[in-house]
Amino acid sequence: MKVRDVMNPDACVVSLDDTAQQAATLMAENDIASLPVVDEGQLAGVVSDRDIALNVVAEGRTASTCVRDVMTSRAIYCIDDEDVDDVLSRMAMLASNRLPVVDHGGKLVGILIRR
Repeated sequence: MKVRDVMNPDACVVSLDDTAQQAATLMAENDIASLPVVDEGQLAGVVSDRDIALNVVAEGRTASTCVRDVMTSRAIYCIDDEDVDDVLSRMAMLASNRLPVVDHGGKLVGILIRR
């Protein structure tokens, strides 16, 4: 089975120019700890509640700080045609419950959730 067969195609995302407050609000509303960051549909990185705590709150920045300034740009992701069992094993080793899914062009196409 492929990742595309079990992923959620409706991932909550933020853009590079969204604010840390907007990202935190989305995380709170959806009870999630991280969000893919997209730039014109392409995966640009991931912003987590930890990124916001350490790079906004701890540094005394304002809630209007752009996501681009606090996100992790080296996002871990998978490709939609990878074998789902292989990806779930990787996620378990990484202790990750959510993984962005991209196509071969780098476009975000969904999110894989490990339960």
